[in-house]
Parts: sequence; C-alpha cells; structure tokens
Amino acid sequence: MKILFLYLFKCLGGFTLTRFLMRKKTLIIAYHGFEVLDEAQFRPKLFIKGSTFKRRLQYLQKHCHVIKLDYLSNKNKPDNAVVITIDDGWASTLTIAAPLLTQFKFPYTIYLTTESVLAQQPIFHILLDYLLRKSLGKVLAVKLSDDKSIQATITLQNIPELISNIEQCKSRQHDTNLLKKVAANLGFSIDSLIDKKIFSLLFVEDVKALSQSGTDIQLHTHSHHNYIDDELVFNNEITINQDHIENITGIKPIHHCYPSGSFTSAYFDYLKPLGIKTATTCIPGFCDNSSNKFALPRFLDGENIPQIIFEAEVSGVLELLRKLKRLRAH
Repeated sequence: MKILFLYLFKCLGGFTLTRFLMRKKTLIIAYHGFEVLDEAQFRPKLFIKGSTFKRRLQYLQKHCHVIKLDYLSNKNKPDNAVVITIDDGWASTLTIAAPLLTQFKFPYTIYLTTESVLAQQPIFHILLDYLLRKSLGKVLAVKLSDDKSIQATITLQNIPELISNIEQCKSRQHDTNLLKKVAANLGFSIDSLIDKKIFSLLFVEDVKALSQSGTDIQLHTHSHHNYIDDELVFNNEITINQDHIENITGIKPIHHCYPSGSFTSAYFDYLKPLGIKTATTCIPGFCDNSSNKFALPRFLDGENIPQIIFEAEVSGVLELLRKLKRLRAH
C-alpha cells in the first residue's frame, strides 16, 4: 500500500510540491559498499549495485544540488541540497563508486575506519557470514584451535552462533588464515575474494589516491567501535583515527560518523574538545542550521531500498509523513 500510495502521489505532482516545501533543508545520504560480485544479494543493506547507484545519481542530478559536507552550515546553500557520504571505506568505493561520482562531478565524503585500512585484510565477520550463507545445508566440521572444534549443519538460524564461536578462536583481529581454514572445510577457496578486495576496505595507497583526487576523508573511529561509558577510550578511538587519516592524506579530519549510528548525548561533550565540527547518525531526516551538529540525521540507502522510496526520501515526502506521525502521537 505504501509503494502504491507513493507512485500515485508522485503522479499527482506531490513529489514536486514537497521538494519545494523542503527546499531550504539538506538531506545527507549514507552508503556503504558497492557490488563487485554478488554482495548486494548477500547484504542488500550494506551493499548496492553500481547500476542502482548510477540511477540514484541521475535522480539527484535532475532534482537536487549535491554539496560538500563542509558547506553544510553555509547560509547561502543552494535549494534542495544533498550531501553524499560513504561509511567505512570499502575497497569498492574506489572501483565502483568513485568513477560514477566523478562522472557526475559530485563531491562526497568517506567516513574511514582506519584499523582495517592499515591491516589490508578482509573484514573477518562479513566474509565469514558470506561463506556460511553460501554453504547452507553443508556440514561444517573443523578444528578451530587446540581445544575447540565445530561440527554443525549450517542453517540461517545458527549462522550468528557459528560466527560468534569462530570469532572467539581468532589469533588476531584480522585472522585471514582462520577464514581460509573454514573456507577450505566448506570446499571454497577465498584467494580470489581476497585478491579482488571484495570484502576488504581501501588500502592506504587507495585512500591517498582518492584524497589527492579531491575526495573528502573523515572520521569513523579507528576500530569501528563506540565506547559509551568510557570517555578516555572514546577519545582515543577518535584521535588515533584522526592521526592515521592525517598521516595518509595530509589533511586533519574534523567531521565524525558514529559507527552503526550508535550514540548518546554524552558524546557531544566528548567531541567538542577534540575540535570535531559535525557528527552524523543513521536516524532518517533532513537538517538545517538549527540542527544539532553532533546528531545530524542521514538517510541510509542500499540495494534494499526501492527507487520510489529513494525518490520519496530525497523529495521530502517521507520526512513530512514522519512529522505528521509525530504530531498525531502528541
């Protein structure tokens, strides 16, 4: 019913009307990885196909003005301003997203997690999840360590438990040898996945090349973890992240993105002394100069989002519906 309503509302000119009503507000859009193999089928919230992404950019080119994150507070922003952000810094950002963004001459920001960039190894739990989902119905029978073995038929229901048990046997944060052992037991070789960086973040030289071409590289913590009750550790995550990015790019980052969008109001006081100017969340919505700069809303896009939903979000239709819902609740 929602999809049908949106198509009807669009045909009646509703999207044009809401774009006009919301023209002075800015939408920040968030992406993660881009499909190289079949990642969008595996994790459609995390990955998006290049063809889908191109269609999104075509819509933005026609109806919006894409601006830099640094211009967010400018009073003379163009109407229907949009900021494009990409979280984590997946390797496919360089191979899939960057050429398209360059083609459309759109500025964009990468919120970079530096620990995995420096490790230059696959993201353990994501690649492991991929292997297990590709092996549904198979029996995993593998000795993980001297005192721990696993024997289980793989189902969608037990994958989270299997991932947890296998992760406990890692010898280090990015234990690619353990991944290879699990893969071999399931009849896979993951060498080509590793070589193509399909489940890896950008390497240092990739980040440097993107920065030199004008890409904005900003903060996403060093290890992609939030530490809600520990200001010292939280600050350490930010400063290490900041130092590594500055060492790679020569530019000190001043904008932050909360990992997984998780935050509390305590973070606002943590960030101010660090010289951070803005911080983004995963709460949908638009922002303006009255918005809390340390809790900026973003629309999280992915292959799971139908084009009509994307257009409705960008046009402000869904934001107005959310506001009406909140008014009714009160």
